Amino acid sequence: MRFKSALYLAITVIVFCTCKKDPIVPPGSSEPVYTVFVNNEFNVLQARMAIFLSDETGQVRAYRELPGSDTAQVKVPGSKPDDRFDCTVVSIVTIDAPGSDVRDTIVHLSTYTNLPGGESINLRTAFSYQTTDLNVTFTGLNTLDSIIVPDGLTFVQPQASNNFSGQYRVLHTGKLWLRVRVNGESMWRFIRFDNVNGPTLNATVDASLMLPIFAMPKKITLPFTAAWTYNVDGLVDTAANKFLAMGDLLRAPGGAIPVFNSVDIYEPVSNDVFDPAPKAYNGFRVRLKGSDPLPGGYTYLIDQFFPDIPATVPLPAFDLQPTVLSDNRLVATQCIGQFDALVFSRTHPGTPNITWEVYTAPANGVVAYRLPDVPEGLGSRFAPLKAYDFDGQVTARAENYDRIFNYEAVIRKYLQNNDPLWQPKAGYVGREEVQ
Repeated sequence: MRFKSALYLAITVIVFCTCKKDPIVPPGSSEPVYTVFVNNEFNVLQARMAIFLSDETGQVRAYRELPGSDTAQVKVPGSKPDDRFDCTVVSIVTIDAPGSDVRDTIVHLSTYTNLPGGESINLRTAFSYQTTDLNVTFTGLNTLDSIIVPDGLTFVQPQASNNFSGQYRVLHTGKLWLRVRVNGESMWRFIRFDNVNGPTLNATVDASLMLPIFAMPKKITLPFTAAWTYNVDGLVDTAANKFLAMGDLLRAPGGAIPVFNSVDIYEPVSNDVFDPAPKAYNGFRVRLKGSDPLPGGYTYLIDQFFPDIPATVPLPAFDLQPTVLSDNRLVATQCIGQFDALVFSRTHPGTPNITWEVYTAPANGVVAYRLPDVPEGLGSRFAPLKAYDFDGQVTARAENYDRIFNYEAVIRKYLQNNDPLWQPKAGYVGREEVQ
């Protein structure tokens, strides 16, 4: 699924910061006043990290490549106590395709505008999912009509020709389940696996003993008909980042993506009084992403917690006018309505794959931003970056949060990276326009 893939890739390469005030430099000290402190938890095999600070004219005032698994300081000589700079964090990841001798380079830049000094930048991953290969063989059935393994990528489809043996690579946080329709029955049957750890889980399942799902599915009606990607997770333990996926199979990259305007959500519980698998979650996390293909359409994004599966999802009450682009660096858009953060994103596909996102404050009217200069240490390595070669395309995204009320509070959450669930807790809805 594009949303999941995008989500996993973003988690791998995007970096974050936390707020920590630096003691005031004594009068007469020769040390620069503006300093950011960096804690880099990535080793050099995982990612090469760098950071640069630029002023309002785009001039680079400080640049440093960061040591792996270490701390560092980046200082701006001659700065003043109340100075603010745009801070750009750079992640460079090299991927080797096994057995192919093909190497791909992913470069991700995240610029946070108007950042005060004294910030502590923590470079770390917040990824908490496990990957397990589920090898399952079904007995006690004549036909297997359908099978869904939520958040599972199909390697082998179980069918009569392979004695109903299947293999799925499943993303999970300790619990997973599957549901099947067998022998021409209209109802689903399910089995749940708890306390799953390790790279492999082997199971033989008697389909005749699987519990039926008697309850009707919960339907979520979506804002428009599109090729949606979605995740619905039951909340098992938010403090420990434990969930139970209730969505669909993961789809192989490049495959067909179905178009729909609603989803049916099945829960792994039944009305059987002897059900040994009662409901093991309290509330739901809903993530959706879909692009309206009609003229004037937009991309809808949501990541929120709900006490029950919602019949509909909230619509954005804000908008963006088409952007104006100049010299590949300057972009402007008009904000309509109230929201908390504005994000401009550019992508150069291919090898290297370069993405540059700029987080800035929205305004009641036109907001303009010009990309800063590219440090020589980066421009000499990546020619498309030095040339700002993004095919003249900019994506503008408006982000709003129910429980956060201004840009600086949103950015601080982005930068802290202390809680991977901060967006659903804050109640995120986004509206994205490809300009």
